[in-house]
Amino acid sequence: MSQPILTQRTPVGDGNIFQITINRPEVYNCINGEAAALLLEAWKTFRDDDSLTVAVLHGAGDESFCSGADLKALNGLVDINANQEEVENFVQQGTGPMGGTRIVQTKPVITVTQGYTYAGGLELYSHGHIRLAEDQATFSVSCRRWGVPLADGGTVYLPRLIGHGAALPLIITGQKITAQRAYEIGLVWEITKAGEGLQRALEYARQICEQPKDALMADLASAINGYHLVTVPK
Repeated sequence: MSQPILTQRTPVGDGNIFQITINRPEVYNCINGEAAALLLEAWKTFRDDDSLTVAVLHGAGDESFCSGADLKALNGLVDINANQEEVENFVQQGTGPMGGTRIVQTKPVITVTQGYTYAGGLELYSHGHIRLAEDQATFSVSCRRWGVPLADGGTVYLPRLIGHGAALPLIITGQKITAQRAYEIGLVWEITKAGEGLQRALEYARQICEQPKDALMADLASAINGYHLVTVPK
């Protein structure tokens, strides 16, 4: 049985590309408990290993980046019998049901989708600082139909990335949008042809590794840490 999450290090210049692959194409790369645990491990490795310069997250196969949580294995992601205190602790102290989505990365992360980018998969996709999509990709808060909340940061990521005007209709309606529409509202940075998304992501990753890094990392950290700041006139 294959691993649900694969990782690969590729040295470029004086850095390394850390490629993370969601490897459950037979179920549209949805995340179960095992995949979430391995994904959390991968994100911690990227965060803590100074030799890793840029992460590239993508889904295996040609149909789906990630279709969200595996609802047939939900108890592997959350304790559905938890009491109120346990729920509050999970929300306040946890790293996200789908594997490290609440870890704030201050090194570059690139996400690239070739297909379904739904529910928790959309939240994982929003983890990227550079977000690419092949032209057949689609996006949706599809968990609306099941009455499942965005538990992996989507209610924070989406308004910050694309503004309330675009984020709230997505969150409220669960409407499916195309890669072109996602590009128009700022969710996607660049659209590629089918089959070329990962190659383009790795091109960006190699460029990042080959450039001077100190100023880049400092500027990225400053931008991320400044998300929550509000300037108050004196």
